[in-house]
Amino acid sequence: MPRPTVLALGYSEASMLLRQPRGAGGIIGVISICGAREFAVEAADVPHRLALRFDDVDVPDPSDTVAMLRAHSRQKWASEVGRPLTPPTLADAEQIVAFARSLRDVDGGGGGTVLCHCGAGMSRSPAAALLCLATWTEPGDERWCVDELRRIRPSAIPLLGLVRLGDAVLDRQGRLTQAVVEAMRR
Repeated sequence: MPRPTVLALGYSEASMLLRQPRGAGGIIGVISICGAREFAVEAADVPHRLALRFDDVDVPDPSDTVAMLRAHSRQKWASEVGRPLTPPTLADAEQIVAFARSLRDVDGGGGGTVLCHCGAGMSRSPAAALLCLATWTEPGDERWCVDELRRIRPSAIPLLGLVRLGDAVLDRQGRLTQAVVEAMRR
C-alpha cells in the first residue's frame, strides 16, 4: 500500500528546504519539535502541522534504576542552573501517531512527504519520523522502519524514550524499541 515518505531534518535544513522555490511542494505535513529555547520553521504553505514542545532529553526506562537515577540527577542540575528540561510524554507520542494516521490517506493515499524537524535533526525528529513509518506499516515491519530511517538520515540516533513511548502507543510490544537498539549496535 502506498504511503507518504518522511524527512528528518534539523531546524536550519528544514528552514532552507521550505524557503526554496517550490520547497514546500510535495510536503503535506510538518512535525516541529522544539524545546523552550528553540523555534519551529515557518511553514505557512504546508496544510498540516503539528507543533510539540519538549527538549532533547530522554525518558529513562522505568525498569532501569541506574537510568532513572541519572535522569533525576540531570533534571536536578538543569533546574539548579535555571534551565529545566522537558522530556517527551506519552501524549507527545500519541499526537505523532494520530498525526501520521491522519496523513496516511491524504491526496488519495501515499502522496507527499512529511517533514519532521527538531533543533539538530539527530534524535527527536528521527524518532518522530520512525513513529510515522511504524504507523504506516504493519506489526513485524519494525526492522524495515529503522532501516528506512537510517537510509533517510544515516547519522540519526532516535531519541529512545520517544521511540519507547510510541512503541507502547502502537502496541508493538517492544519490537520497535528493540529494532532501534539492534540497529545502533550494527
